[in-house]
Amino acid sequence: MIRFSGLRQLACAAVMGVTVAWPLAAAADDTASAPYTHYSTAITTVYGSQYPIAGHLDLQLYASGIVRGYYHNAYQKAFIQVAGGRDGSYMWFDIGPSPVDLGLGVANNARLHIVATMNSDGSFRGQAFPLNPGLAAAFSSPAQAGGADARYPTSQVGQSQFSVSPNNDDGPGQQYIFAGKPADPSGEDYPGSAPATTP
Repeated sequence: MIRFSGLRQLACAAVMGVTVAWPLAAAADDTASAPYTHYSTAITTVYGSQYPIAGHLDLQLYASGIVRGYYHNAYQKAFIQVAGGRDGSYMWFDIGPSPVDLGLGVANNARLHIVATMNSDGSFRGQAFPLNPGLAAAFSSPAQAGGADARYPTSQVGQSQFSVSPNNDDGPGQQYIFAGKPADPSGEDYPGSAPATTP
């Protein structure tokens, strides 16, 4: 009876090991196979801008819906991490937290949240929202949020949520348009994004 129980435990352990390892191997295979797609980007105000903020975006778009990569604007060449997702033609991602201002006047360590729609030619266009973590930290208690300095009330106060600033004093809280069009590989690309060459 002890041997039968031991064999059953061994078989269960083997089945559990395969059950856990199989999805992990599939996920690892998915993230290793997506090439980088390079985009030339522009950030403008909703009503147009005479001088858009130019940038470059290198994204990996996985079949599983994961989006990740790097962004930099034309003025600072610091590569900033990008993470998000995609469902059909609908795409969303965050740029940052950024150690530098992305050209919108938001504080360091802020993020830029993008919600966009992909077009059939590979380009995308959507809204960009600056997310400033400093404001949520400043109003981390309900007492502070209800005080005279509460210019940025949110329903998420005290829950470590990022707040969008509606006032230009601490960074623009308005919406922007973020557009990208496919670009050929160039010297602007993230250093690790070039495909490996074979001799």
